[in-house]
Amino acid sequence: MDMPVTMNNKLEPLISYTQEAAKKYGASAASVIVIQDGKITTEWYAGKHHFKSGALQVTADSMFNLYSLRKTYVGLATAIAVIESKLSIDTKVSDIITDMPASELKGITIRDLATKSGAKYFGVDRMEREEVACKWIKEVTGCTIAQLITERVFRPLELCNTEWAAIPHEKLVCDFQAADGYASIRIESSEGYERNLYSSAKDLACWGNLHLHQGLVDHKQVIPLEVFQLVEQLRNDTADRDRIFGWYYKKNWYYATGAAGCHCVIMPEQKAVAVRMLNKYTDNYIEDQILFNETFYDCLLA
Repeated sequence: MDMPVTMNNKLEPLISYTQEAAKKYGASAASVIVIQDGKITTEWYAGKHHFKSGALQVTADSMFNLYSLRKTYVGLATAIAVIESKLSIDTKVSDIITDMPASELKGITIRDLATKSGAKYFGVDRMEREEVACKWIKEVTGCTIAQLITERVFRPLELCNTEWAAIPHEKLVCDFQAADGYASIRIESSEGYERNLYSSAKDLACWGNLHLHQGLVDHKQVIPLEVFQLVEQLRNDTADRDRIFGWYYKKNWYYATGAAGCHCVIMPEQKAVAVRMLNKYTDNYIEDQILFNETFYDCLLA
């Protein structure tokens, strides 16, 4: 997806913050992209794919592991499946999934999956919510999460640097989340529920921009408006939950973050999206998320 690029000097504090964060957390790779009013206003890349000799330089094509940010992709697939199948959001998942005993699904509903409430693990294999979501989505649409999102979003928007990685390749940035602390990449199922969703900074920013404009991109409704109306319905109905379809909703923004430091924040009133990519994070992640979001908000108001 092509966008005009301008460089906004007001956003320099966001880059400075990211540089400091990368140094503080021990990341080898970093990038920042800002989209406002349909234009890329900041685009910055630094570092290498890992710390060893011969590591590739970070570029616009470098793809970082999104980790929990993937839950926004699972969330969008969930919302699309609900709208297009005309299911109630309060449908029990055990009414849909045919290859698991109802007792293992613990009465969980689609609403529970959408708001990350109720049980987190299911069955003897301790299946996570995202895999349960993939199962029921496949039952009603005939597609895995990856297939659904690829067909409805990646192809129309030409997001060529986003994938659930099943085969290693040179665009993938290593991260340092492995238990031994060594640089690694995560190769898992390509169905769309596991922690192997990789994206470039620009593709992730376009993903945020799609949500900002409620599925309308370049005067085309890529995702039905009813999908985003469902989000608002859930926000109104579930006031005690601030996480809807993978996004955390706050007063001036909503955002999502992954375990290695990739972050996407959306400022609706300013019509702006900021993405920060890292490949190493900290246990003190809440403070970092707040500071990044506040820095971006202050830059926009300056």
